[in-house]
Amino acid sequence: MSRRTTHAYKPLSLKRRAWITVGAVVLGGAGIVTYAVATPSSDPADKAAGSRKAATHTLKLKDEGSGRKGLPQQATDRFSAVLLTWSDPDAKPKGTPEVRYRALETGKWSSWQKLPDDPFSADGKEAERAGTRGGTASVWTGDADGVQVRVIGTDGTPAKGQPAGMDVRLLDPGTDPVTKGHATEPAAYALPVEETTPAATDTATPADPTTTNSPAPTDPATSDSATPSDSPVPTDTASPADTAPATTEPPSPTPSPSDTVPAPRPSTVVKPPVITQAEWGASTDYDGTPEYGTEIKAAVVHHTGVDSDNTLSCGESRARLRTIQQEHFSRGFFDIGYNFVVDRCGQIFEGRSGGMDLPVIGAHDVGFNTNTVGISYIGNYETAKPSRAGLEAISRIVAWKFGMYGVDPNGKVTLVSGSAKGQDGNLVDKGTSITLPTVFGHRDTNATACPGANLYPKLAEIRRYAASAGKNSAIPTADFNRDGVSDLAAGTPKASGGVGSVTLVPGGLNGPVPASKVSLTQNSAGVPGSSEAGDNWGAATAWGDVNGDGYADLAVGAPGEDDTSGNTDRGSVTVLYGPALNTGLSYATSTVTAAGAKLGSAVTAGDFNADGKADVFAAGTGNGGNWNARLTGGATQTGTLTTSTSAIAYADAATGDFNRDGYADVALNYRDAGGIGRVTWFKGGASGLTKVSTLSVKGGRSIAAGDVNGNGYDDLVIGQPYTSESGAVSGGQVTMVPGTSTGFTTTGMTTIQQDTTGVPGANESGDALGSSVSVGDYNLDGYADVLAGAPNEDITRDSVNRSNAGTALLLKGSSTGLTGSGTIAVSQDTSGVPGNTETDDKLGSAVSLTDLSGYGRTDLTLGTEGEDGGDGILLYVPSNSTGLGLTQGAVYSKTQLGTPTGAHLGQLLTP
Repeated sequence: MSRRTTHAYKPLSLKRRAWITVGAVVLGGAGIVTYAVATPSSDPADKAAGSRKAATHTLKLKDEGSGRKGLPQQATDRFSAVLLTWSDPDAKPKGTPEVRYRALETGKWSSWQKLPDDPFSADGKEAERAGTRGGTASVWTGDADGVQVRVIGTDGTPAKGQPAGMDVRLLDPGTDPVTKGHATEPAAYALPVEETTPAATDTATPADPTTTNSPAPTDPATSDSATPSDSPVPTDTASPADTAPATTEPPSPTPSPSDTVPAPRPSTVVKPPVITQAEWGASTDYDGTPEYGTEIKAAVVHHTGVDSDNTLSCGESRARLRTIQQEHFSRGFFDIGYNFVVDRCGQIFEGRSGGMDLPVIGAHDVGFNTNTVGISYIGNYETAKPSRAGLEAISRIVAWKFGMYGVDPNGKVTLVSGSAKGQDGNLVDKGTSITLPTVFGHRDTNATACPGANLYPKLAEIRRYAASAGKNSAIPTADFNRDGVSDLAAGTPKASGGVGSVTLVPGGLNGPVPASKVSLTQNSAGVPGSSEAGDNWGAATAWGDVNGDGYADLAVGAPGEDDTSGNTDRGSVTVLYGPALNTGLSYATSTVTAAGAKLGSAVTAGDFNADGKADVFAAGTGNGGNWNARLTGGATQTGTLTTSTSAIAYADAATGDFNRDGYADVALNYRDAGGIGRVTWFKGGASGLTKVSTLSVKGGRSIAAGDVNGNGYDDLVIGQPYTSESGAVSGGQVTMVPGTSTGFTTTGMTTIQQDTTGVPGANESGDALGSSVSVGDYNLDGYADVLAGAPNEDITRDSVNRSNAGTALLLKGSSTGLTGSGTIAVSQDTSGVPGNTETDDKLGSAVSLTDLSGYGRTDLTLGTEGEDGGDGILLYVPSNSTGLGLTQGAVYSKTQLGTPTGAHLGQLLTP
């Protein structure tokens, strides 16, 4: 990157910063200001074997005559993103800059990719002191080792009159840092006395692709790469107000940035887990020091605006952040321009350094960088549709920052432009006031499409959520190792004679990673209790961030657990904390009859009281049924389900915000003592759960939740495989019950079975469609879809009937709810799917519709518990941009996952 004579902003060591308190400003030698902000520590032991330093490789474009510039196809050092820069920051390319690249893994060259325009967004002192270059936005390429560049006119030929000093920057993000956890200790940053760096020399750009003409950013995995983070915030267990007080902002003079660090302010809103600069591997080779406003008055929503970002896995978001920082360094910014960045999976990243809980001035909206917080969403939302997780992530940051200053997310604010009209797209004359919503889009103040045609209309939803109770709620997660990709839990309660076990299969860029499996029993290190026959440990599992550290924690039910007082089958629930899953707690029933309670027959997790940490709900099937909700800090709510003392059966629970009030609710399915399926609704609120009612719609054997009709309310999906329990057709059915502001309604309720138009096959007695259900959006159309198992489906192949071979149906969501149109059936006889159907395989014994690769589309995992004589398997089918990747499917058996013989792998899956 280009370097200038400036003060380099570098972190102090842990020992040197121990004496400085947060918010302090002291004078060092020669009157140098020492900034006291916050940073995580970095341990040399974190350096991973085989790690690769981040680097920027610069190649000068060739002069092709008449001002034409380009670069012929050539091999290069490894890179993952690319941008063009040129000497004059006010110049623009004539025509369209485009790039091709060679994929490192396959050796194939890509099609031509456009490099989008990216106006310089810094202003004030940062813009004045920076020796800036003009440039494009960076385009993510993935791992590549070859490049070709052209700038073409409208006629498709090389365009004349290109700016001087044109080069291509190849950005290698290096490898992700190895982090042990969430470091949040306060720290100080010192401005060394008169430390200087070489001045930029644009003409010194070498043509040799193996040469790097600028120093590589600090290795993100080494101990000298500690970066700014936030200072401590009020405890998450406080009860913040549901809405921040509204404020009226009078017009004010043009804001003046300050070198003085303001004191951090507490927020009335729980701080969401944020991936710090150290955790995503930011470089600390800053071009200057942070500047500060006096407060936060508004939030500016952006998108990165690059098509290739729509193809990123959330597992690559950290690497993408590093390339965006490299891009902004190349453009002359002090650091990455955005204050925060989010991705489609709901991950929140610290952007610009200087203190997340301080009003750091960004470089994201020229003229309006001071006293605003800039939040960018990875992707181009002119074409892509924003995810619910991404929108909620933006809302949580907005609410937390606004909670420090009493800003109403639904209010208005008057801001004053700090830059000239027309400067880098600024629409407002310097010194002129403009009244805006407190949450506005970049295009409201700049001549840009940002944040995109599909994200801009969602600003109202961001405002709504930021003002609701949901702003304080724990982020739903199934990512126990916090790598950006959800992980799968397979419960095998029948394993080893009913001892039970749970096998965790991490997700990865290419789907499940069986080589990194984690096998757990009650005999595993750190797991409470001990393994005993009949415990059925793993009969139910759930993911949720119980301790609020950003890692998914695992709740495991053991309905056959006996207590030490002689109460047989009292049951228990174990909670294990991610990422290590070797610490946690275990608890049993309270206030209900202990013997035979079988607590842990069903478990689910969600933030029922919206305090920033997930709570655990469990149900027991003994003595008429019982329920237990364990809240943050150990507070417990309990009760019975029916007035009977006879056992209930087939308990299953799902969490969702069915009335859209910001509190997670629970829907519990069970078969009562009279043999009738029931569903009971437990409503979340500030005090936890309240048992509201039992629905008129009958229950079945499985239950799931998600927004099937896309209206913002979670809907309930009930699997009803049997007529006697549910009034279902003889082969079973799936029923969707819409959520509303007042709860559930039968208006708009839809039921799908195999005689429904568009559904493959035919209704046949005993198929047991609905024995398992799962909800997720497999095609990214904004409507949650439903995967339903029919494990007793008979399938004929080669004129031979395979009874109970099993099948699964992928049912599509729509604006009118669940529909049979376009339904896809998947079995082991489906073309491209591994394996073959066999009698009593029972494919569909459990199903999961979960994104296990991080690309946003949910993948199919089908439990087949009867395969191989009851050993069981998991069948994985990925989704892709054209539908299902049936030929890319994979089978995971006891050979890959290490489950015991006869464990019935595939009986239970979470999520």
